[in-house]
Amino acid sequence: MVHIAEHPHQQKNQQTPYFVEVQRFRQTWIWVLLGALLGTLLFLGGFQIIQQRTSGIHWLSTSSLFLMGGIWLVLALLAYKAHLFTQINETGIHFQLFPFHFTVQRITWGDIEEMYVRDYDALSEYGGWGLKYGQEGKAYTISGRYGVQLQLADEQRILIGTQRPIELEKLILQLRYDYDM
Repeated sequence: MVHIAEHPHQQKNQQTPYFVEVQRFRQTWIWVLLGALLGTLLFLGGFQIIQQRTSGIHWLSTSSLFLMGGIWLVLALLAYKAHLFTQINETGIHFQLFPFHFTVQRITWGDIEEMYVRDYDALSEYGGWGLKYGQEGKAYTISGRYGVQLQLADEQRILIGTQRPIELEKLILQLRYDYDM
């Protein structure tokens, strides 16, 4: 069961975290694609203003070009602000995929039946990165191909992406030893 919690940095009696990771969408190809689309829309809109005529495609008016450019700009800003926050401490796993979650989600150790780091293919298993649903359950990913797979007591399967799989694997082994998980 996933619980909603206060942001761990705002808790008064915060436990010392064993693991903290913040991932962001910083892949070059995303920014090249967004920049190319935005640049093309703004160029066409500016060209139409200078030429004082539309490009010949009826639906491609100057105002629609600038509207689409504005939408792309908002999407680019959301992608820039998006992040996956993961923290593991003595109470469980805390994570937040902003802007999909406005609060940190919490999974307590008692709710987790199985936990391991695994290699995954975001495109074939989940249809891409972000907040995704697939045959394997829910995935919260930003980039890469590694994540911590959780099998919960209520049969939910959750994958949380990581860029630090070796460190996380060592932590899981240590937690199993220390807490008999």
